[in-house]
Formats: sequence, structure tokens, C-alpha cells
Amino acid sequence: MIDNRLKKINNWVFDLDDTLYPSNPELSIQMSEKICDYIQEVVHVDEETASLMQKSYYLNYGATVCGLVVEYHIDPHDFTRRIHDLDFSCLTPDPELREYMQKLKGSKYILTNGDHNYAVKVLRQLNLDDLVDGIFAIQQMGFIPKPSPLTYRKMLRTFDIDPRYAAMFDDNQKNIYGAKQAGMYAVWVASNDFNKSHGLVEDPNFCDSQTPDVVTFLKKMFDQK
Repeated sequence: MIDNRLKKINNWVFDLDDTLYPSNPELSIQMSEKICDYIQEVVHVDEETASLMQKSYYLNYGATVCGLVVEYHIDPHDFTRRIHDLDFSCLTPDPELREYMQKLKGSKYILTNGDHNYAVKVLRQLNLDDLVDGIFAIQQMGFIPKPSPLTYRKMLRTFDIDPRYAAMFDDNQKNIYGAKQAGMYAVWVASNDFNKSHGLVEDPNFCDSQTPDVVTFLKKMFDQK
């Protein structure tokens, strides 16, 4: 039976990578290579060390760029510009996802720790760009990523969202727990194998719902209405 709280939702907030589309090894490899190349060039370390730093900063800071800013005072705008120049042809639009997102009443937003222009390009490739009312990316966060409470409050204020009438979808447990603490209905998208074993939340009630993917959740929600 559908959760009664969902009947009142009029703002739908989605993470991007591994949430609106499943994990894509080709895109992940492209980005990892660019990040490692950047770290090697700017920090002057070898490839193995750069790879370890990338993973460590992602886990400890929420985004690699934020770790590099704190530890090495890099220019975050230079980082985001250089590492997000990718080939997005490996991403395939999902007509079923588009159909269900079109059915959602209210506004749809993207809340991502990634680059703003990257989000625009991904949404365009997924054929979802015309359905999204706003993007709140790492630049809009002031490079303070999820799960910082400040970021959720800033996003809610920017889009004039009452969290009592908002739902958030994310594949990262810490991020979705942060959304719940901010007052939103929190849906964990359990699609990312890496996030299933890293960055876990001890509180068993870290989310309000769990789903393998967004389409499954939305389909069930509409079928039960």
C-alpha cells in the first residue's frame, strides 16, 4: 500500500549518477581516468596513489574535488571543467523512466555533487532535460557537498521547497539519511554496489523507502494509487 506521505509530495528531488540511470562502467572509467590524470598532474603523485586519493576523498569528503580543495587548495572550477569533458554516448534514454517522471505532479529537481554542466549534458543524453525544473550542483552548493545539512537547507531555500512535501532519491545512504534529517521523504536507490559496502549508515531507519531503481518505485507508486 502506498505511503500516505507520498500523496502530498509536490517536489521530487533526484540525485543523478547511479540514481536516474544505472551504474555505467564506461562513463565511470572515463571519469576516473580524468580525475587520476588531474591528481597526478596537480599533486605530483603516481597513478596508484592518485587512484587511492580519488576513492579516499570521495568517501571522506563526499566528492573528490572537495578533498582536493581542502588538502591541496586547488581551483575547484578548473577541476570540474576538465574532468567532466566526457563522451556521453554510452548513456541510453529510458522511455519508461521518462513516462513516469512526466506523470509526477509538481516540480522535479536534480541535487548532485557533480558539475552543473555535466548534469545538463547527462539529462540531455537521457532525454529528461525538458522535465527538470532546476539543477543544484556542486557549484550551487559552494563546493560543500551532500550530506552536509547546509547543502540541503540551501537547496530547499533556493527552490522554495517545503521539505514536508518533498521526496529525495539517492543511491548513497549518507546522502539519503541527510535528506531525511532535512525533513524530506527519503528513498534509497540501492543500485550502486560500491555504496552498498562503503559509507553505510548505522541507523536502520536512515530512509523511508528502498528501491532497486527509480522506475520500480514510481511504477509501484502509480499502480497503487
